[in-house]
Amino acid sequence: MKYYRDWFVGICLIGCCFSVFAETRYVTDELQLSLHELINSKGKLLQRLNSGTELELLDEEGLFAKVRTKEGIEGWTKSGFLIARKPARAQLLEMQAQNQGLTSKLSASETALKQVQNQLARIKDQEEQANAELQGQLKNTENVVAALDRIQQENEALRQHQSNMISAIPLKWGATAAAICFVLGLMAGILLFDYRSRKRHGGYRIY
Repeated sequence: MKYYRDWFVGICLIGCCFSVFAETRYVTDELQLSLHELINSKGKLLQRLNSGTELELLDEEGLFAKVRTKEGIEGWTKSGFLIARKPARAQLLEMQAQNQGLTSKLSASETALKQVQNQLARIKDQEEQANAELQGQLKNTENVVAALDRIQQENEALRQHQSNMISAIPLKWGATAAAICFVLGLMAGILLFDYRSRKRHGGYRIY
C-alpha cells in the first residue's frame, strides 16, 4: 500500500514540475529586474529586464526563478515580480503600436483609393469627350448622307431632263436643220452654176 502511495506522490510531483517548466512569465509594471547568473542575485549581472519583458520560466526555488529570455539568455531573478499575464502597460503599448500600424495602413489605403478615384474621374471625362466626338462624327455623317441623297436626287432629275431634251431635239430642230441644209445646198448650187457659166463665157454671166 505504501508503494502505491509513494508512486502516486511521485507522479504528482512530476506533474507539478512539468506544469512549472516552460511557462511564460512577464515582468510586472513599472519595474526593472536584474537577471543574474546565479540564484539569490549572485554571480554576474546578465541583463536588466524592463517591464513587460517576456520570459520562459525554467525553474523556481523559494523567492527566485530561473528564466530564459527570447534571446536565449538564462539566469535567475526574483519570482515575486513575475506575473502570468502580460502587464496592462505592455498591452497598451502593443495596442498603440498596432493602432499606429493600422492607421498608417488606413492612410495608405485612403491615398490609394483617392488615386483610383482620380483615375476613374479622368477615364470618365475621356469617355464623355469620346462620346461627344462620336456624336459629332455621327451628326456629320448624317449630314453627308443627306447631302449625297440630295445630290443623287438632283442628278436623277438632271438625267431625266437631259433625256427629255434628247427626245425633244429631233422633233423641233430636225425640220429646221433640214431646211437650213436645203437652203444652203440650193445657194451653193446657184453659186456653182454661176461660176461655171462666167468661166465658160469669159467672165460674163449668161444664163
